[in-house]
Amino acid sequence: MEYPVFYSFRRCPYAMRARSALLVSETPGRLREVVLRDKPDAMIAASAKGTVPVLVQNDDMVIDESLDIMLWALERNDPEHWLKDADQALSLIAEADGDFKAHLDRYKYPN
Repeated sequence: MEYPVFYSFRRCPYAMRARSALLVSETPGRLREVVLRDKPDAMIAASAKGTVPVLVQNDDMVIDESLDIMLWALERNDPEHWLKDADQALSLIAEADGDFKAHLDRYKYPN
């Protein structure tokens, strides 16, 4: 059996949340840790965006947005009921994504 390939970067918060959902949903896969200054050709071929996370499935279907990876994994198996109240969960994620990214960037790259 071929497992999906998951391209990730350990400190990327978006990749972290996708990894969390894959782990909780017990989705098997092959983790490919990416060095951002030397991105794998296979990852770029799968997703020209060149950002992580990227999930490449056996049928060559590509999911390259963390929220989409989370939903795909949890819709397959959600043993901890993360999607029990999906509207509330998605609202919380949207709220965090709004200001979170700007604050994160200012923290990581102060100028």
